[in-house]
Amino acid sequence: MNKRKVQSVIFYCDTEGKKHFLLLKLNKKRGFFWQSVTGGVDDGEDFIQAALREAQEETQIKTDNIKNIIETNYEFSFTDQYENQVLEKVFIIEAKSSWCVVIDPHEHVEFKWVHEDNINEKSVKFESNFQAIKIALELK
Repeated sequence: MNKRKVQSVIFYCDTEGKKHFLLLKLNKKRGFFWQSVTGGVDDGEDFIQAALREAQEETQIKTDNIKNIIETNYEFSFTDQYENQVLEKVFIIEAKSSWCVVIDPHEHVEFKWVHEDNINEKSVKFESNFQAIKIALELK
């Protein structure tokens, strides 16, 4: 079976124009590591609709706080733990400002904002997550 997934890298810029990235820590059952928003594409949904829906479900970001949604050219395939072939596409969501993030305890146990000067390949578990963040870092 082929599955479709999205990854939404979310950030906002502070008053000095520095980016702050939102990372979510998965609960123990899901691996207990940090990553950006990720999730599946539902039937009848396109990738960008899924990216927005997942961001709203996993963080409670409001539509009026979204400055920009950028579809990147970054996508990759992998085999998941159930031996499904997965295609994951990456989107960047620029928020106008930080907000009171609300996480779903069925998926996540913690969230944090990471300043662009402090984010690196060790901030997230998978190389693909860091590559997606690097795309957002390079945006002007």
